[in-house]
Amino acid sequence: MSLVYPSKEWAEAYCKALSEDKAYNEAGKGWQWDVVLSVVGLPKEVINQLGSDRASLKLSLREGKCLGVEFFTGNVPDAPYVLEADYSTWTKVIQGKLEVVGAMLSGTIRLKRGSMVSLARYTNAAVAMARVTTKLNTKFLG
Repeated sequence: MSLVYPSKEWAEAYCKALSEDKAYNEAGKGWQWDVVLSVVGLPKEVINQLGSDRASLKLSLREGKCLGVEFFTGNVPDAPYVLEADYSTWTKVIQGKLEVVGAMLSGTIRLKRGSMVSLARYTNAAVAMARVTTKLNTKFLG
């Protein structure tokens, strides 16, 4: 069954997949902060479904595991790290067509809150997180 991106169901499947991924488990060791992945520039079909022009996943990431996830529409939830990109950027990451670290360095994925220096220490974790998204059976609207 395909999961619509972005949605609560997709977010929950992503969190579960992260916790089960050995490469992420190893690369994420030492990480102790929540991370919000915020999606803007949603297509009209997604806006109509969500009732909002923004969606966010707040991942509770600790030591290479995802302990839980919350799905938000509207305002961005508070977290030590907030990454924001438009819908087309996130869909390219999920499809494996865009390399996440390069997208962050170029500003295509924007660090809205948090330390880039701290994030840089977890480059392998970011790559593993992006790779995990490609394993999900994702359906895109719009």
